Amino acid sequence: MSRRALVLLVAVVAALGACASSTYQSPDAGDDDGDGGVDPIDAGVDATDASACVRQPCDILSQCGCEGTPSTPVCDLDFTMLATGATRCRANNFGGTEITTCTMAATCGPGHVCVGGRCRKYCGNDDDCAGPGGLCMIELTQGNPPMPIPDAPETCSTDCVPTQAANATCPAGWACHIFLDDPTPGTAGDERYLTDCSAPPASGGGVGATCSGNSSCQPGLDCVNLNPGGPQCRPTCLCPGGNCAAGTCPGGSGSCRGYTTPVVIGTTTYGACF
Repeated sequence: MSRRALVLLVAVVAALGACASSTYQSPDAGDDDGDGGVDPIDAGVDATDASACVRQPCDILSQCGCEGTPSTPVCDLDFTMLATGATRCRANNFGGTEITTCTMAATCGPGHVCVGGRCRKYCGNDDDCAGPGGLCMIELTQGNPPMPIPDAPETCSTDCVPTQAANATCPAGWACHIFLDDPTPGTAGDERYLTDCSAPPASGGGVGATCSGNSSCQPGLDCVNLNPGGPQCRPTCLCPGGNCAAGTCPGGSGSCRGYTTPVVIGTTTYGACF
């Protein structure tokens, strides 16, 4: 019997501000985004026109409430008050989007938050995210154990192509990987596959390398558990018409084979090479 690639379901954590994080499920064996943080907000002048906003002093999704403060035009979470979910007007130094890496909140533009070392887009539903790999399902949390930030919008995963070493929708040099959104583990029917970007390892992580998560693998590779074989970095492949046997793999990396549970994102089926 041929070997099959299995999916390991392990939570991924990306730090935000004072111990905030975002979580979702991963088809790998570890923590992808690490503990990248964000510095305190540079400026926090209260808006003068916030009375018309859904939230006070400003509303993140509508970006209402900071129009009257030119030096701090962006509504974001107040990172000094994450336990309450308070918002605050902040600066916009670089207008960063999902392709922008960051260490400070003010690096990101309106509607974006610095989390896990990059700017992520806030969202109210899936329609706010570029698809099909982009889903509105990354919940921001704070504290230990992590708790949801009250009234904080969710953020988007990033639509990208996991078979490519470079993706225009990811920060330069970052990898695109496949993940799984499983809101109620153990309950069938509500699972959704998605894509997202993560920083590649500083070294190693080539084809066949032992991995502890997607962050262990270089771009174009996912950390999959082979049975037998254990977790390895393997090339991701396209399965034309859902037929992985018809897919192609880099020379010397084996054949394109399907996952035990088919991985379908939009109309595209993905497999792994081994």
